[in-house]
Amino acid sequence: MLLNKKLLIFLVFLLIPNFGNANTDFIGVIGAAVGEITNQNNEKLSNGSKIFFGDTVVSNNNSNAQILFLDQTILTLGEDTELTIDEFIYDPNSHEGSFVSNVKSGTVKFITGQISKKNPENLEVKFPSGTLGARGTEFVVLAENKNESTVVLLGPGPENSLGMIPGNLILSDGISSVNITNPGFEATIKN
Repeated sequence: MLLNKKLLIFLVFLLIPNFGNANTDFIGVIGAAVGEITNQNNEKLSNGSKIFFGDTVVSNNNSNAQILFLDQTILTLGEDTELTIDEFIYDPNSHEGSFVSNVKSGTVKFITGQISKKNPENLEVKFPSGTLGARGTEFVVLAENKNESTVVLLGPGPENSLGMIPGNLILSDGISSVNITNPGFEATIKN
């Protein structure tokens, strides 16, 4: 019985560092911060601040920020914006992973990275009135209030000269969905 207790104590101490490491790996950094940018603990974020899984980033009045993620996704937050990273899993060798973010309020511009390029269905953006999936593109989400959100596809389009994959957004309000493929087009989802 004493051996079992010693083994249990040894295993607990062996596993504790792994739990700590699971939450200390950063997934991105603040590439630019103007004004007051904070996280869910009301800690000030500035250029170079690390972003972790589960973080909420808040840009206050007259403030904006740009977040650079490990898969090369870039998010730009406008003023009065709240964004939470619900999931970020990324393998830099295979470019496999998944990315789920939640725009709770405000405006966020997305430039998709390797996760969306490899598997477009593995990028999901939640907002108060719906969700969207994106395929290798650039778009803006404006979460105006809990009942209405607007999404604009910025590009690239099918006739781009850079050889890029044409952008594609699939928006859903939980009942129906719409596909946006033309740059400059937008959709508004109301509850």
